[in-house]
Amino acid sequence: MGSEDPVTDLKLEMIGKPEMVVPAGETPSGPLFLSNIDQVVVIPVESIYFYPPNPDKGIDNLVDTLRDALAKVLVPFHFMAGRLQMADYEPRLQIDLNRAGAQFAHYKSGVSIADLGDVTIPNPIFRELIPTQFDAKVVYECPLLAIQVTTFKCGGYTVGVMMSHTLFDGPGAIDFFMNYAALARGENILFEPNCDRTPLKARDPPRVEFEHPELFKLTDLVGVDNPFTTPGAAEAEFFALQNSVDHVTRVFEFTPEMIETLKKRALEGGILKRVSTFEAVAAHLWIARTKSVDLLPDNPSNLLFAVDIRKRMKPNLPKHFAGNGVFSSCARATPEEIFKMTYVEAVQEIQKAIERVTDEYVRSSIDWGQIHRGVPALFGGFFLSAWWKMPFYEIDYGWGKPIYAGPVVTPMTEFVLLLSNGKDDGGLNLVIALEHEQMEDFEQNIKVQ
Repeated sequence: MGSEDPVTDLKLEMIGKPEMVVPAGETPSGPLFLSNIDQVVVIPVESIYFYPPNPDKGIDNLVDTLRDALAKVLVPFHFMAGRLQMADYEPRLQIDLNRAGAQFAHYKSGVSIADLGDVTIPNPIFRELIPTQFDAKVVYECPLLAIQVTTFKCGGYTVGVMMSHTLFDGPGAIDFFMNYAALARGENILFEPNCDRTPLKARDPPRVEFEHPELFKLTDLVGVDNPFTTPGAAEAEFFALQNSVDHVTRVFEFTPEMIETLKKRALEGGILKRVSTFEAVAAHLWIARTKSVDLLPDNPSNLLFAVDIRKRMKPNLPKHFAGNGVFSSCARATPEEIFKMTYVEAVQEIQKAIERVTDEYVRSSIDWGQIHRGVPALFGGFFLSAWWKMPFYEIDYGWGKPIYAGPVVTPMTEFVLLLSNGKDDGGLNLVIALEHEQMEDFEQNIKVQ
């Protein structure tokens, strides 16, 4: 949708100044324990939601409505108004429930949403629609949640969000936004979140019973500076992730017909009895990307992806668990092995990685993290994030549902996204960043023949 030549200037004007919205009622104080899974995802997650004009409803009270609803939702979701701090009993992060608040800002744009072109296509200009500036000199001063509402001259608006991944995984974020939207519509809170992370606490003493290729030891990463998992994290200087200008981002469509072709290919010969859409696309991507990038033939090409562990743990995680209840599983092979691998074998490797995620394996990995302070094993590999499974398109603050809901795409080659194509027909969009020459090869390798 939109014009053929998207604008390059949003003509933004800040209305007032960014403010800290605090919970509208009493909330607990003190430290909130973060699990070892939370510890390895101390990264900002940036997302954008485009809402078209509602001809039956003006937006005069939109900003006040969203600000007031945020204050209300921060009562049950009180930890989102806190700040990261270093625990005093060991070198690990926790959340200080100090009611410092979530940042909220309002901007007006001098253009219409239609002037932006197809908002489902990555556009660097969209970064202006999310919060990126904070009055913080060190990590522990930075808000864990920041929201920027931008209203357009057409009557449409965007909600840009920066959220620390320590707060939630995808399902947890959906729970938050659904409650936030319900309050904005004048309804009651849908449910109380369970923010207790101790069900994922390491055992004492730790018991590592498996190998864990999904994680690297910090001590093995010579020259890699990760301030979040060292004792000095709370004093580390605040910084933003910077991306190389040598990379180009592309969107590749997987139509329902292409996905069906991949699934049929995976089931040929009767070796596999079933295959999911994720497994079919992920295997094709793994092979295509490995063929397109320059990796040493005997170095692992890791494919990491999230597996929901809420119902895999014993006992199951509590209902409405508010935290990171996902595990980064890993399909692992060298480029040389992948070049020899059939498509069916690639699907098998991904299925094995999913089946590996049991209560015993997850607890072993958590204990491994307690000993080694690991980080995800992305070096030489990549993380595939399946956003299309999350119902972000259902978030309605009272003015209707979004026409695009998803991450703000940045050229980080270690992260590949699978997004809804917005058509509700089973098709997907693959978003990937690579160096220019690698992208030329990838465009050929990713084709579904």
